[in-house]
Amino acid sequence: MKFYGVRRGRTPGVFDSWDACRKQVVKFPGAEYKAFPTREEASAYVSGTEKILENTKTISSNSTIAIWVDGSCFPQSDGSLRIGWGLLVKQDGEEVYRAKDNDIPPEAVEHRNVAGEIFGILKALQWCQAQGITEVTLYYDYQGLESWATGAWRAKLPFTQSYAHAVKASGISIHWIKVKAHSGNPENEIVDQLAKEAANSP
Repeated sequence: MKFYGVRRGRTPGVFDSWDACRKQVVKFPGAEYKAFPTREEASAYVSGTEKILENTKTISSNSTIAIWVDGSCFPQSDGSLRIGWGLLVKQDGEEVYRAKDNDIPPEAVEHRNVAGEIFGILKALQWCQAQGITEVTLYYDYQGLESWATGAWRAKLPFTQSYAHAVKASGISIHWIKVKAHSGNPENEIVDQLAKEAANSP
């Protein structure tokens, strides 16, 4: 069981579930929160008196990983589509990784910019697996990305079915948070730009 300390949010304090914590921090400007293995550590974090003991982790690094993804699509005069994806990873609020590319397979092109967003998530999960990360908070702006992965929406096409399977098979616990596209969120603007740059790359 994890305990979530909210130092800055709608109601600061210690919460014993992610859903309870999420209500305090989602869309709250400058929210500060972390997950801890014990209530005492979470309380210390909230009060600002936490201590890091030698050889003791007060927080799992997995719970502090935040990922933003986006995709972009540009129709060409010849009828083709140029699609790119971008991703940004932060740990404890500090950027640790970013990537972009336009390596979208032919069977995914019909999904346009959503194909880019899906590839952004898949690439992010691959990176997490390589780093040994098992829990992330993932920010996205198209509902299907979460709904296909969780089964709330039925994935009817081969590409979305493959995506849903890959997310489930990744072994990574994902806290999904939907953000409004082009709303001024700094991280979302970064991945939007990365995706556009990738789409327009040779």
